[in-house]
Amino acid sequence: MIRYPFLTLLALAIVAVPASTTFAQRAGQSVTVRTGTVTGMQSVDLNDGNAIKGALVGGAFGAALTRSSKSSGRRDKNAAIGAVIGGAAAASRTRPGRIYSVATNEGTTIQIATEQTEIRVDDCVYVEQGGNTANIRRAPAAACSTASQAVLAEPAVAEELEEDASACMAAKEELINAESDAAVERAVTKIQILCYD
Repeated sequence: MIRYPFLTLLALAIVAVPASTTFAQRAGQSVTVRTGTVTGMQSVDLNDGNAIKGALVGGAFGAALTRSSKSSGRRDKNAAIGAVIGGAAAASRTRPGRIYSVATNEGTTIQIATEQTEIRVDDCVYVEQGGNTANIRRAPAAACSTASQAVLAEPAVAEELEEDASACMAAKEELINAESDAAVERAVTKIQILCYD
């Protein structure tokens, strides 16, 4: 028999609060989404560490590079990169890509290196960052309009953008953890669907 039911309920409530807070967190809450306009673009060899130095490394290529630190060998890394870039490019010593310069709506400039080549100067884009991975994707032109900034800051809109970015980051995590060629190819396909425009 419990002598102090009120105190017991209070103690249970206190214990339950941290648990519900933990479960309420979404992966997207750790993702930063910035909106901006592409101001420059440069073709680069993604294998050239000096060429991409200082830039975020995004796209599936960035995830494939991250995968190398968790994989069992160079073959696994090359399989991931080969799946990302394609057979002929994978056999080459160079990995063609681009560095995009993005002037954010916040007034900063971000550089991001990626295998994606479809983005152009003056495109409005989202730059998504979470953990060690980043991504760039086209956004509607309205997202870069000064008049749209208040709408982008609304919690429901920000949450939706974070959810999209989180789905992309989850696909990249799948690539990082892939343990077979088939799993690598599946993860790359997911990245192309969820992370590209």
